[in-house]
Amino acid sequence: MDTSIAYDVVLLLDTDRAVAYRKRAADSGCSLMGVTVAAFGAWVRDLWELYGDGRTFVSRLEREALLRAACEGPAEGCCVDPKSGKRAQLDGASGRCELAEGRIADDGVASAGAGETGALGLDRVAAACVAAGVGLPAFDAAVQDAQQGVPAGAGALEGVTCAEVPVLRMIGGYLDRLAQLGMIEPGQALALLPELLPQRPLHVLLEDAAPLTPGQETFFSACPWMDVEVRAASGSQGPVRAPEGVRVRFAFPSGQYAWPALLADIARDALGAAADRGAAPAAVAVPAAAAGPAAGDDGASSCEDAFGDADGCRVGRSAGTQAAAVMVAAKDPAALFGRVAPALVRQGHVVALRGRRRFVDTSFGRAICSLHRFLDDGQAGGASHIEGYGDIAATDVERWNRADLADWALSPFSGMTKKAAFKLDADMRADRTARRSNLCARLRADNPMFAAMERLALQLDDQAAAELEAAVRRMTNRSEAWRAEQLAALRALQRAAGAAKLAGLGADAAFDQVQRLKVSVSRIVAPRGCDGAAFGAPDVLVTDQNTAASLGSGSCEVCVVADLTSGAYPAADPEDASRVLLEHLGVKRADSALARMRRVFFALEHAATDQLILERCLNDSSADPTYPCVVLEEFVDCYRDDPTATEDIDNPYSLPERLQDGMLLRGEDALCSNDALSDAPASVAARIERPLTGAVSSEARSLVVLPRVLQGGQVLDEPCLSPSQIESYLECPYKWFAQRRLRLDDLDEEFGPLEMGDFAHNALHSFYKHMSEDLGEAKVTPQLLPQARELMADVLARHKALQPHLRQSENRLIPTSQVEHRELAELERKLMDYLDFEAELLPTFAPKYLEYDVACGGAVDYAGHKLLGTADRIDVDGEGRCAIIDYKGSISGSYALGVREEGRLGKVQALIYAQVVRRTLGLEPVGALYVCYGRRKMISGAYDGRVIENAHLPNMRHKDCMCADRPFSDVLDETEEAVAAALERMLAGDIRPRPETPEACKWCPVSSCPERRG
Repeated sequence: MDTSIAYDVVLLLDTDRAVAYRKRAADSGCSLMGVTVAAFGAWVRDLWELYGDGRTFVSRLEREALLRAACEGPAEGCCVDPKSGKRAQLDGASGRCELAEGRIADDGVASAGAGETGALGLDRVAAACVAAGVGLPAFDAAVQDAQQGVPAGAGALEGVTCAEVPVLRMIGGYLDRLAQLGMIEPGQALALLPELLPQRPLHVLLEDAAPLTPGQETFFSACPWMDVEVRAASGSQGPVRAPEGVRVRFAFPSGQYAWPALLADIARDALGAAADRGAAPAAVAVPAAAAGPAAGDDGASSCEDAFGDADGCRVGRSAGTQAAAVMVAAKDPAALFGRVAPALVRQGHVVALRGRRRFVDTSFGRAICSLHRFLDDGQAGGASHIEGYGDIAATDVERWNRADLADWALSPFSGMTKKAAFKLDADMRADRTARRSNLCARLRADNPMFAAMERLALQLDDQAAAELEAAVRRMTNRSEAWRAEQLAALRALQRAAGAAKLAGLGADAAFDQVQRLKVSVSRIVAPRGCDGAAFGAPDVLVTDQNTAASLGSGSCEVCVVADLTSGAYPAADPEDASRVLLEHLGVKRADSALARMRRVFFALEHAATDQLILERCLNDSSADPTYPCVVLEEFVDCYRDDPTATEDIDNPYSLPERLQDGMLLRGEDALCSNDALSDAPASVAARIERPLTGAVSSEARSLVVLPRVLQGGQVLDEPCLSPSQIESYLECPYKWFAQRRLRLDDLDEEFGPLEMGDFAHNALHSFYKHMSEDLGEAKVTPQLLPQARELMADVLARHKALQPHLRQSENRLIPTSQVEHRELAELERKLMDYLDFEAELLPTFAPKYLEYDVACGGAVDYAGHKLLGTADRIDVDGEGRCAIIDYKGSISGSYALGVREEGRLGKVQALIYAQVVRRTLGLEPVGALYVCYGRRKMISGAYDGRVIENAHLPNMRHKDCMCADRPFSDVLDETEEAVAAALERMLAGDIRPRPETPEACKWCPVSSCPERRG
């Protein structure tokens, strides 16, 4: 490496590789005096600062923000087709023109072809084209012609579709705007530099280079005084066999649960072997864990990679010959590090991470994005007054999500204790009328952290960012690495905010951009009492493939290349609208995803000096089999006699027999050892007896039914039940225990069957009460239907207006979305239509007892135990006979008396009330009826066919409900005997799951019940 003599400039693919090159030169004793070693983009930036016209490079964030501002401009802007006046919509597969009325879509999305994984916004399409094409003569000429109104297909726009011309016109406007701001695209600078540079001989080496981009080729062609040598990176043609002396092994965890434990085993074995050999630790320190800049997504364009990110770069420390004893190259190094590092550190090893995490996956990123969504007026959009609901703005309630505020409250950036955060969450969820403005005012007054984050989330306030930075630095109870990560995330948001402000955009644009960024999460962890930074190379380094490949050959003893599946590393290049437009202009793709993967894999092959371990999970998170990525298949083919054959790799591992030696396998069945990352037997902390299922222990049987507090404050110690509880136990004892005894109620105030049922019951109760008081009639008849409808409309209006003033415990019905408003309107229509059905029901009976407390405030005897409850309605005729009416929103076959022929009791609530009424009121029950006011008006239950005519019970399956061959009182006595036997089992602690029907399991909360049916 005699670069001090041969070259003036050595250019590498990126900053990591440039740093590694300098380290290797220092280790080898080679002087770089007078030699520039840099990434190509950084070198061009330095040249421009020396010889350029004073304009500054635009960053990727600034480019996207300015193009977004251009895209969001008025309809007469650059994206409009001049003939139709409509915005253009790109089809990335065919490039055909599609014109949308007024705009592309609500979010400005330019849809690509069916093969594209996701549609790009028009601004991002333009940004990709700018990064790859600006500065190239053909591209610049097309932009100029588009601005001058040259039609598609003519001049420099030959091959360009009519939908693509407005995009080029928008790019032209963007470049003009850049000039006004005193900024320049790197591609423009690259085109101008040949005329500005001093023409003196310069020896340039492009070391370990990827194929040159069109812009790089044009630049070097325009600089004939530069003697350029390109040393292409090895491996573009595909993998080769591992170097001599490096053992190749394969690791196959059955799934992701097993991989961290298997990796921990690999690291322990490798580090133990190194210690046995007496290997001296390498004198290399891992790059500092200082917070680095935001980086783009992994799929950034090749041109952008060539110029680097103008938002900043990482700086490494001095290094020696090896980066680590064990180096792990993973798809998501930060997540893997979090699982593996604690176990290895406990065993005395130093573990380092060089990786990046998505902004939204940092604690600060999650908190600020959640708060932004909560505060975002664009989501809440136009609150409106709803008739009958006072000042409740339902559209506001509908569109902001309580979970967003709860996520912020539970974050370290809320300044709230967990108890206070959970209380805030519970208060919000229990109140559907909670107003966002009231919550904000309350938090703003009590919580300085909320006030600062609110200003940052809504106004991108610099002072708020400074306050938050100071707050993070004060969080000394958190690790230094954690604080550095949050500060990196904060700076990433500040950069996105600066770009948005430059373009005249608001907070939404900044948050849209920052959510696509990644921040540095590099760190070192060492055993307690040790300073990780004071060591040389760490024992284990977890990083991504590109970083691992940049460290050079021989950078570790054991190299573990993880996640080698086709899902993690697809070989196909994305085909989106920007790529189609560039190809129409003759800007070809300089590199391919497959070639990049091959070069990286080649470098990883040569990184290890002892072992190369290749890992692929056999199954994905859905338990579906995975498939090896292309480079892994190519590497395996290097060891096969006939790569076209299939017999030798027809096995779960897709490996020939010669490569199966030394395979590392681990299943997911050993859950405890996988979670502990160790096969060592765990010490017993406590022994917990296996809980009883299907029965209540003898010690707890006295608590099966809790004491009741009656009206007046009297406490009833003996078991007291309601008919609905008894019916639930008969339906399934285990369901009763989960729903009624444990009462696993949700925290949220709901808008469901319970609330709708209570609303309907209360409305019908109020309706019949006012029928008697206002109309002087107890029964709806065909003649009274007009007055009854007017009365029902008035009752419904008053009950709707009453709902916000009820307590949450009263099951109030508060709609907060358009769907719920439609459901409430549908319920009102059902109740109005019910009046026609009511006019035909039991014409010889009239409602006499409404919402009747059968125990009169106390408890009444039934089936040998105490009972209390309220019957919806009792209709009585002139001869002292009665029919119990129970309102239902829907009815199934289980409500009919005829189910007893199948050996089950069915629904008994109305029959229980009938027996109690028979004893307390002295009436003769002749019917226990369930009347449905729902969409289909119908009746079920049981009735005495000798007293009630079939015609008086419309829409009823009389053969299933009629009792004509025996007295109706026999049915009541029979029911009471069956209930008494069931209550004895209940009080004895028998809660075995015994669903009467599959319908009983439908709403049961015990999803894992072994007897679950249907």
